[in-house]
Amino acid sequence: FSARSQTMGATSEDEGSTGDALDIVLYLFVLGPAVEWCLKSPRVNRGRPGSWRGVSLAVLLLALVAAGKMAWESGTREPNHFETLGVRVDAGTAEIKRAYKTESLKYHPDKTDDPAAPAIFMRMQRAYETLKDPSSRDAYNRFGGKSGDDESGGMTGAAMFYAIWLVLGYLLTMGRASEDARTWAFSGLLALAVVEYQTRVLKYDYLAMVLPHTTVHEKLELLHRLFPPFLHGSRMISQVVFRDIGVYNKMLVEQMHVKVDELGKLAYATQREIAKQGIARPSGVAAPLAAAADGFAKLGGEKAADAAVGAAAPSVARASSGAAVAGAGAESAADQEAAAKQAAAREAAAASQQNNRMTNLILFFLVYAGFKYVMDKD
Repeated sequence: FSARSQTMGATSEDEGSTGDALDIVLYLFVLGPAVEWCLKSPRVNRGRPGSWRGVSLAVLLLALVAAGKMAWESGTREPNHFETLGVRVDAGTAEIKRAYKTESLKYHPDKTDDPAAPAIFMRMQRAYETLKDPSSRDAYNRFGGKSGDDESGGMTGAAMFYAIWLVLGYLLTMGRASEDARTWAFSGLLALAVVEYQTRVLKYDYLAMVLPHTTVHEKLELLHRLFPPFLHGSRMISQVVFRDIGVYNKMLVEQMHVKVDELGKLAYATQREIAKQGIARPSGVAAPLAAAADGFAKLGGEKAADAAVGAAAPSVARASSGAAVAGAGAESAADQEAAAKQAAAREAAAASQQNNRMTNLILFFLVYAGFKYVMDKD
């Protein structure tokens, strides 16, 4: 029996190592490129990377992978003690005793010739020895383990999980492009910690109706295994949908500088052409045109203006050309004012988004405090 137990333990460890290797391959070489294709494909996003269609498809893909992973791990893991005896995790001592007597008679070595019956009978004995005592049954349900006495080890493992992923989550979401991913990841980690505290410490099993034969420890382990793909998907989605407001404003300012330079060249060229041909300038245009030309000349734009003279000559043959230049100047000023308003609106939107994040965190804690008060009162 001891040799068989060691063989089963070695097989379980090998399966765990194989599962971890498959997870790494799945995340790096399958799930990552698939999510990136959903977010950047022109066919899916219609020429706009990170559109709602691409994000929705990426979230659906991550949800399907998570559901498939949970189903596969639930179907391939070794049955727990409750499943071995065929009872629910909230069954009482009397019900467990009846189930043990009924099932053990079916697989007793003296009652059947099935070659697998001795191993099944021994597994039932181990299950009954753990579940017949309420304290060991509760510890096994909440913290797992072979003996059911590893409460301190279970709490230590949970603390290590949150400490490791808190640090890894921060390191993997550094940078402005991953700010949203950091918020999503830490919110998910906080929600998972609240659920684990409610189930392990306060003994509220919210999934008992859905998974009646699965222990709390196994349910939380499944949720722990789902956090890495959640973090990975959040990081990829955040980097695709991110828009750097500072870079965008810088591009607008550079475009305005280019337009102002072009306007100065045109004004200087127009000034020189008018002076050569002796055309009378309208009084309303003379002062702005002369000021623009003088300013551009001081900046060293004479060579560039000589190149622009040929293009400006036909337009200055008539006196109305001065009015066109004034109109262009007014239009440029209007463009600058509109760009400044857009930049201010984007900065206000960024500040509002940051305030919304803080508001959501505060509301989350308030809701949790109210929920805990109601549950404790009941």
